[in-house]
Amino acid sequence: MSVTILIMVEVGLIVALALAIAASIMILRRNTERGGSPGEYTNLPDVELDLKLQEEVRNLAHHGHTEEAIKHLRKQARLTPHEATVVVQTLMVGKTFPDPSTPQQSTESGPNAVVDDDLLNRLHLLVAQDPHKRNAAIQLLRDRTGMNAKDARRFVNAL
Repeated sequence: MSVTILIMVEVGLIVALALAIAASIMILRRNTERGGSPGEYTNLPDVELDLKLQEEVRNLAHHGHTEEAIKHLRKQARLTPHEATVVVQTLMVGKTFPDPSTPQQSTESGPNAVVDDDLLNRLHLLVAQDPHKRNAAIQLLRDRTGMNAKDARRFVNAL
């Protein structure tokens, strides 16, 4: 009788383990099917920021003072809390916003865009800072050049 109970407990544990594994696999599949990045669903505010302000905010955020960076940006650029947060996050991954003091130039982007020295330096900095920033470097490269994900990943991995 005690052997039967032990066998039933073992079978119950095996079934529970199998269900947990199946649920984990389903969750992982669902998350990979969604794809994309969180920033993909957030519209960037259409703002022009002085390059000096962008550097100040980026430096504050990179040194762990993200809240200060958001407050400073809100005060200087008169942005809503949400807009300032999105702008700070965007600056942290290496993107820039247009400077109102410089005339608008037609920046080349798309499949024929060139990887210039500035972009290459930013990519090197992102990859050197932290291995987790590799995805940010890939996204920056894709945004600036129009590369597909596979080519951008190969490019960044070759750095």
